[in-house]
Amino acid sequence: MSMTRWGAAQTPPKRATLIVLTAVSVLTLNLFLPSLPSMAREFGVSYGAISLAIAGYLFLSAILSLVLGPLADRYGRRPILLISFTVFALASIGAAITENYTLFLVFRMCQAVCATGSTLSRAIVRDMYPPGKGTSVLGYIAMAMAVAPMVGPLIGGLMEETLGWRSVFWLFAVLGVLSVALIWRDLGETAAGTVKTMAEQVEGYKQVTRSAAFWTNTLVLGFSVSSFFVFLAGAPLVAGQLYELSPSFVGFVMGATAVGYFIGSFITGRIAERVPLGALMIWGRWVGMIGPVTALLLVILGWDNAYWVFGLMITLGAANGISLAAANSGAMSVRPDLAGSASGLSGAIATAMGALFSAFTGAVLTLQNGDWLFCLLLVMTCGGALAAAYPAAKTFDDFA
Repeated sequence: MSMTRWGAAQTPPKRATLIVLTAVSVLTLNLFLPSLPSMAREFGVSYGAISLAIAGYLFLSAILSLVLGPLADRYGRRPILLISFTVFALASIGAAITENYTLFLVFRMCQAVCATGSTLSRAIVRDMYPPGKGTSVLGYIAMAMAVAPMVGPLIGGLMEETLGWRSVFWLFAVLGVLSVALIWRDLGETAAGTVKTMAEQVEGYKQVTRSAAFWTNTLVLGFSVSSFFVFLAGAPLVAGQLYELSPSFVGFVMGATAVGYFIGSFITGRIAERVPLGALMIWGRWVGMIGPVTALLLVILGWDNAYWVFGLMITLGAANGISLAAANSGAMSVRPDLAGSASGLSGAIATAMGALFSAFTGAVLTLQNGDWLFCLLLVMTCGGALAAAYPAAKTFDDFA
């Protein structure tokens, strides 16, 4: 399928385009989170039920990654991104206008197609750069797009207080339309499209999954992503109801991880070409243990408050900023000619893990146990990422 069939752009995208597409994907996850309690009241459902807007979205993201990654290898990055963001814009309109909880969940899960923005942006970087340089570029892109989760929950909280939670989904619709226009004008094809048949695609998956390096790097991604989604699922309850913060202030404290992610991504962008990527990954995961462990100790000792607990989560974001680019690069480099498939498969596994932890968090947290259990779940997921980083580091140099 030729590039000309899908529009005007004929050259590789600018870095800014990849930043925007990734940022929209991230905003779709966290912009509406301060509104979860209000949404639960309007639909007449429990907090656990409305939190399915996170878990259901993540599960479908995982499934779509398995489908859209191979399609992007076969037909190209550009057409898949154009179709995905068109569907995202239409689903956002549906979520904004429906009065039915079940229909809302359906539209919300359809929004998951925009996850291709981050998945295929990583694959495009892998198309354009070798692993070392690619990791550095991924770090800079992650640093820039960290602004989205930094300001997203705050903007979402302010929009709910002034315009109502449905305004957030109208904003998603606008972002979807703008993303389609940006892809059309700037994102030329970067993939050779060498995979022609389903049999060849299945064989490519087999090659990817036979690599121990793929699995160890993917587990680093999975536990790292899970820690982030535990935070997203639990923070509205802990900050908004346990610590009794306003929706806008809930959005503000939720920005702590994004601040850390910005810092960690900046560090990665500066040193990734000089520091062994395995060592970078391990170092990042040790940083990730600091905040959750300290916060749990403060809660146990009764010295906790919202500012300490959420301020400490800067280290959670910093760890992801330092380690995720290396883990992504490692997972995709198993088969460079199948970077889209590898990115999609590793992303699907990581997202599925995040969805499970997110659903579990929404189901088990209550006002009675929310403070300590929230911190404990973060310690568990960060500990899993640290444990996986050691074998990942040992095998990294074989394919970096």
